[in-house]
Amino acid sequence: MLKERRKQLVNSLLVPFLAILTGLLFAGILILFAKKPPFTALAELFISSFGCQSFTNCALFTTLERATPLILTGLGAVVAFRSGMFSIGQEGQFLFGSVTAAYLGYAIHLPYVIHPIVIILASMVVGGIYGWIPGVLKVRLGVNEIISTIVMNTIAILTLEYLVNFPMNADPRTTAHSPLIDATAQLPAFLAGSKWGIGFVIAVLMAIGVYVFLWHSTSGYEQRMSGQAPFFAKFGGIKNERNAIRSMFISGAICGLAGAIEVLGVHRRIMTGFSTGLGFDGLSVAILGQSHPLGVFIVAILFAGLRLGAQLGLQLSFGIPRELGGSVIAFMILFVAAGKFYTDIIERVRKFIDKRRKPEIAGIETSKPGGGNV
Repeated sequence: MLKERRKQLVNSLLVPFLAILTGLLFAGILILFAKKPPFTALAELFISSFGCQSFTNCALFTTLERATPLILTGLGAVVAFRSGMFSIGQEGQFLFGSVTAAYLGYAIHLPYVIHPIVIILASMVVGGIYGWIPGVLKVRLGVNEIISTIVMNTIAILTLEYLVNFPMNADPRTTAHSPLIDATAQLPAFLAGSKWGIGFVIAVLMAIGVYVFLWHSTSGYEQRMSGQAPFFAKFGGIKNERNAIRSMFISGAICGLAGAIEVLGVHRRIMTGFSTGLGFDGLSVAILGQSHPLGVFIVAILFAGLRLGAQLGLQLSFGIPRELGGSVIAFMILFVAAGKFYTDIIERVRKFIDKRRKPEIAGIETSKPGGGNV
């Protein structure tokens, strides 16, 4: 049993790692087609995303700032996936959390510490409710959560555009945007001129919290059993329907938190075109991260670094379109989806190693006292 669990753990680590390597290999091929040196370009890609020339000029800090919403939306997807709900509504929940934060940021006036806390809690409640709706539709009416969350993503995008262009528009003469939030509502940054700050710490704490909830609590055990073995859970007295609805609320609340942090710590307002696909990227992060908080944390930083490096390194230094970063991410997701290909290779390597080890083990056995023929 322990050996089988160890084998599954190795597979869950190796498959995304090999998928990432294969994605980078294909990136090198695409760079080669652009008649650029692939190794030099890939090195520049990582230097521009994770390198630091000085403490005040460090690309890594920007990468961590851009990874923050990906960590949170990825965690939201993990909670839903582990509970058996294939929710892809992270984008809509993120946007409603953003709208709530932007409005409360200038509409109410509270002291410095209290103001962002109130806004974050409100955004989590709104995002949670927006995630709760498709959960109820699935359990009560049998509506497929994939369809309902896709529709609700579109509703959220259109609602945000309407609010920014009309009720919340601060200046009709320019590009539509909401008023700047109060200084008391803004999340502080760690460095002057940087937007990497408290939001990243909140994301790290949330990753730890999701791990503890899912793997070290009774409620989390019920959530995972409802997703992995629903019949076993049902006969064990676990209420799958309640867990499905609860998981969707928690998932939406985490994504709403991501939207609040993006407003309070980065943009300080919302504007037309605010939807940049961060929710969908979080879904990709959860898939490549094997639906585990630690995997989500690592992959989110990698994704953010690839996009930043493609923009600052490849496009500016080599004239290679920054869309290459998105292409590399797409390749990685594709290769993770083809995980059986990698697991078959890993299994063949295991069998080869076992065959090589058997003669050695047999030799050791025969050399022991009493190990020879009688």
